[in-house]
Amino acid sequence: MIHVFGYQIEAGLFCAIVGVVIAAIALVVGLIHIRHIRQVKKRVNIAIKNIEKIEEHFGIKPYIDGLASADPPVFDPFFEGTKLMAEYKWDEAISEFRKAMKEAKATQLVALYNLVGLCYDTSGRLSLALENYGKSLGLARQFNDKQGEANALGNIGLIYSRKAGSASGGQAKGDLDQALKYHQDALKIDKEIGFRQGEASALGNIGLIYRAKGDLDQALKYHQEALKIHKEIGYKQGEASQLGNIGLIYQAKGDLDQALKYHQESLKISREIGFRRGEASDLGNIGLIYQAKGDLDQALKYHQDALKIAKEIGFRWGEANDLGNIGLILRAKGDLDQALKYHQEALKIHKEIGFRVGEASDLNNIGRVYEAKGNLDQALKYCNEALKIFEEIGMPEQIGIAKGNIERVSQQMKQ
Repeated sequence: MIHVFGYQIEAGLFCAIVGVVIAAIALVVGLIHIRHIRQVKKRVNIAIKNIEKIEEHFGIKPYIDGLASADPPVFDPFFEGTKLMAEYKWDEAISEFRKAMKEAKATQLVALYNLVGLCYDTSGRLSLALENYGKSLGLARQFNDKQGEANALGNIGLIYSRKAGSASGGQAKGDLDQALKYHQDALKIDKEIGFRQGEASALGNIGLIYRAKGDLDQALKYHQEALKIHKEIGYKQGEASQLGNIGLIYQAKGDLDQALKYHQESLKISREIGFRRGEASDLGNIGLIYQAKGDLDQALKYHQDALKIAKEIGFRWGEANDLGNIGLILRAKGDLDQALKYHQEALKIHKEIGFRVGEASDLNNIGRVYEAKGNLDQALKYCNEALKIFEEIGMPEQIGIAKGNIERVSQQMKQ
């Protein structure tokens, strides 16, 4: 007999009771553990979807190696940061990623600096983006993280491409040469580690550089190579993107019919796979073709379709871009009040998402509408505001355009 809380219990019965209790506890602990694993998996999936949304919207590939399986002190702020990124709350996201950095190690730091760089990149703060991509690159080399290294090299190359797009003369050429070097280095690593999707991405980026340099035949060659790989590995999204890039090459060559054919092929694939951001981009490109052909009604229809999709998927950057394109078409059609409305809507979104380049372009477009309406005081005001932002973010070519607009309006005011 065994005494338990003043009661006498047979030893065999006591052992049986203890066994049942232990089994029950084990079952509860097991259920809690399974529930915890499911919750963790759910949060990881949400984080990955948030990251994929940013990649889809901006065409910049994030790198998250080691973060999805990190311990809570790293994973929790990383998770919160991805949610904030998906809402375009860049500074708040950066703050969360910096919290994660305090406990992160090795390749986790490579990924976190990449994400911080991406937040600065997508909000138009190129110098800060370059600084953080550079830190990601240095850490990737320190920890022999080849995929992280290739990713950082590619993102740095994209920054130099953007810098070239805002520069002029020798500076633009220098930035394009730098961009080309970084993409070539990324391509070399992707080939070494057998990362074919990365290889195709690097080839496509090199094609974009040659297009910017004006070497359209060389650009076409690289985009065709990238397209071939995407077809071989069955990556339909990449295939659609490269078809679109080839369409842009033919557009630059002046072959609008051939360009239209490639954009329509890209649009077909984007719709088949449900790649909605790609679909919106394709529609916008087709709109630009019709605009170049002088068919403003057809161009307007395609930009409106693109705008509708951008709104549906919450692609705010694309929404603002489409609003601006519609504003330009309406101005060309002479509907100045409607044009003004669309440019003001675009300006509002660019301010909300912190994209200063777009904000300055919208201000400039609003100034042009007021100029066309004969309201020169308002025109001068908006053109001056645009100039101020272009000077703050350092865009020489746009500074020159804004100054030209101001000079032209000032001359009209004197007359």
